[in-house]
Amino acid sequence: MISSKGFTFIELLTVLAIIAIIASVSAPSFSNVIANNRLASTSNNILSTLQMARSEAVTQRTAVKVCATNAGGTACGNSTNWSAGVLIMRGTTVLRVVPTDNPSVTVQSSANEVVYQGNGTSAATTISVNDSRGGTARTIKVNVVGQACGGSSCS
Repeated sequence: MISSKGFTFIELLTVLAIIAIIASVSAPSFSNVIANNRLASTSNNILSTLQMARSEAVTQRTAVKVCATNAGGTACGNSTNWSAGVLIMRGTTVLRVVPTDNPSVTVQSSANEVVYQGNGTSAATTISVNDSRGGTARTIKVNVVGQACGGSSCS
């Protein structure tokens, strides 16, 4: 009897069919993970932008504001919809443009801008980051002391 090593064609097709079934079952779960990552990424970008603006205000001892960008990214847009991106500005100088690169994510603020005074304080503001799934919003809160926090870290 001749001994052969390897797999038969039937065995290979069976393995490929099992892999295809597993891939088709896991694909919807993976798209949910991607959507959650987009939401978290945008939320973290906004949060770090707020923290950077506060740090800049305290360091320079002057007012610094965070606001929605206009279409050209050169000035504040007069809007509570921050989905197109945000600016950090000191006076009329743009310090940083932070785009929100996820078209499926919307960023809505309770105010047109967050202004950090030279001592780090600001008006209380709530920023909601949401995606096309609806009920999966993340909330960023800025308190009157100027501290910005998101998720369960807010107290």
